[in-house]
Amino acid sequence: MENNNTKLYVAYGSNLNTTQMKFRCPTARIVGSDTLENYQLLFRGSNGSAVATIESMDDYHVPVLIWEITPTDEAALDLYEGFPTFYRKEPIMIRLGDERHEAFVYIMNIQDEQGNARNIARPSNYYFNVILEGYQQAMSDNLTKFDANILLKARNFSECSYRSGMSDEVVIQILTIKSSGETNMLDTENVYNIAVRDGLYELADYLLAHKDKYARFIMTGKTNAEEQ
Repeated sequence: MENNNTKLYVAYGSNLNTTQMKFRCPTARIVGSDTLENYQLLFRGSNGSAVATIESMDDYHVPVLIWEITPTDEAALDLYEGFPTFYRKEPIMIRLGDERHEAFVYIMNIQDEQGNARNIARPSNYYFNVILEGYQQAMSDNLTKFDANILLKARNFSECSYRSGMSDEVVIQILTIKSSGETNMLDTENVYNIAVRDGLYELADYLLAHKDKYARFIMTGKTNAEEQ
């Protein structure tokens, strides 16, 4: 597998696309795939040009490709990923066959150098399609972990979060209760009780202050009546 001069790099976004990686890192090679358990794929940044990242989230998973890269490849990736200000590098354990190995992954810093938040937002169609092509390439290689619904859900979540005007935490907590199927989401009293019970306090506080906006969001995906 890796030797003293190479590292294992975990890709989950546009670097799943083998055409792009061949251009960026011509000496890199795919050595396998894996699934990161308890991580969620998200898009953060400016609306219409947000890019992919992953964040810890129970009961989610993200399919990844494992690349073996040289120091030259890593230097190129550092440049493309805006390391260390835009993305940081974190070690992560992955499985190749029956063995576990240490690799590294780029994860977005959710604040810029001035302390401004990089919010959940929509990616461009071009960028999204580059990642989708990577998923399709992986599926054509019989890597069944690459379910395109994971990517579509990440984009839909970014659309939901941007249009709602809610904080990321409130949207995540709404979707957590919705995915459980425990209640009708328009039953605000029951949603509130579940939120309190499960420690989803941002949503509970939002319901107390903005019940009308919450109901509008559930029905339309927006919180403001004037939005088109």
